[in-house]
Amino acid sequence: MSRCYFLIPAILLSLAVPAAFASEKDELALVMRQLDQLQASLDRAQALSAQASGEGRFYFDYTRATGDIRAMKQGISQYLDLLPQQGRDGYLSGGREYGSD
Repeated sequence: MSRCYFLIPAILLSLAVPAAFASEKDELALVMRQLDQLQASLDRAQALSAQASGEGRFYFDYTRATGDIRAMKQGISQYLDLLPQQGRDGYLSGGREYGSD
């Protein structure tokens, strides 16, 4: 009977790990959708900026902002693509595996 007291927390802990993993994927998917919305807003602002008459002293660098959004989306996509491949062998961070020193 005392074995059950040790087994129950282990089972509960193992069930919590996939839920945390799914939560991270869900949150990153939400970030991707928000980045899409941000890009659409940026495109609308750029179109309005092109319609405005006269050039101001300051300007917003729409090309750079678009590139930054693209880079963030690419990084998130690459991370999400790596998740199923990692398994239990190690966690990839910045192109390196922990413990591969």
